[in-house]
Amino acid sequence: MGKKTKETQQANILDSDDKKSGNAKVTKEDIKKMFERFKNPRFSTAYITKMAILTALSFILYAFAKFNLPFMFPSFLEIQISELPALLAGFSMGPISACVVIILKCLFKFPLTSTAYVGEATDILLGIAFVLPASLIYYFKKDRKHAFIGICAGSLCLTALSLLVNRFISIPYFVQLYFNGDFSLIVNLLKPLYKNVTIDTFYVYYLFVGVLPFNLFRCIIVGGLTFVLYKRLSKILHWDGSNMKKLSTVFGKHTVKNVEETYALAKKIADTLQGGEVILLSGDLGAGKTTFTKGLAKALGIEDEVTSPTFTILNVYEDGRLKLNHLDMYRVESADELAELGIEDCFDDDSVTVIEWNKFEHFDGEVIEINITPTGENERIFDVEKEENK
Repeated sequence: MGKKTKETQQANILDSDDKKSGNAKVTKEDIKKMFERFKNPRFSTAYITKMAILTALSFILYAFAKFNLPFMFPSFLEIQISELPALLAGFSMGPISACVVIILKCLFKFPLTSTAYVGEATDILLGIAFVLPASLIYYFKKDRKHAFIGICAGSLCLTALSLLVNRFISIPYFVQLYFNGDFSLIVNLLKPLYKNVTIDTFYVYYLFVGVLPFNLFRCIIVGGLTFVLYKRLSKILHWDGSNMKKLSTVFGKHTVKNVEETYALAKKIADTLQGGEVILLSGDLGAGKTTFTKGLAKALGIEDEVTSPTFTILNVYEDGRLKLNHLDMYRVESADELAELGIEDCFDDDSVTVIEWNKFEHFDGEVIEINITPTGENERIFDVEKEENK
């Protein structure tokens, strides 16, 4: 999205009553541009490498790392978390990537099948039902709240579909495959766990006491692990093929003598950004904080004119490689004031946030501090330091 989005977000911040009541208008152009973001991933070497690793991990978890909990669920229901790598792919590379991991891990399992491919085919349906809604919701709004909503939506979709698949596909097919159509034999498998189960009540017990809590339990495990691992693996998952060692070259003191050199330093820093970073700019009025931010925006591919957010508090630019949040807290009394306006929701894994006159006490993820000291009419010293989880 371009300048209209920036102006809309500025208006929402200044008009907190409209923001809280949900009266902000969404135009057809906003919706059109939102869906333009949903596009096929670029098949770069980095993308293929990450997809190969995640698919391999998913296959290993699917084929070998599984176990039963016979005291809780029917003995032939196996706990496995092979959707985890697919969900990580979906959150970092988009919904299409998540679905590709699910499909490939099941296809690779075909030579090892013991169910004449029916088990693998149904697992493709169930896996996509989980990772597609989760990654799709997160794709359009990348923050913890929508990651949680997405995982919950995916869990409900998988669980609902699992009831239908087991009722009309899996159980009828497996009774014929393994028991020659004798339904009483599969009923007997459930009797150690459900003593009162009969042929007539089999589906009630199996679907609603077995399959339903079983799949919710699996989804809770996968969702919880995703929350724990995604942020920690974010740099690797968003790796674009560049040399990760180059990040260290931007830290330290840099002397610039004009705007062009300031832009060159900003580009060097922008090239290391993967998303989720917070850049804290400090320096006196007129030190060059906004000039640096203009260079950073240019290096990220943002074409909109970057202006100081002193009076708007926050400017958001979304048409570059990463979304850029430019926040000026000079006129803000405390971070609590921004929390009331919901500004913290802008901090996500798909954006870079530049803050002038910071009043926040804590950030999740990587923090880059840049202190700007004028040493002449045009000369400046940029002291660039890195802090984790400030």
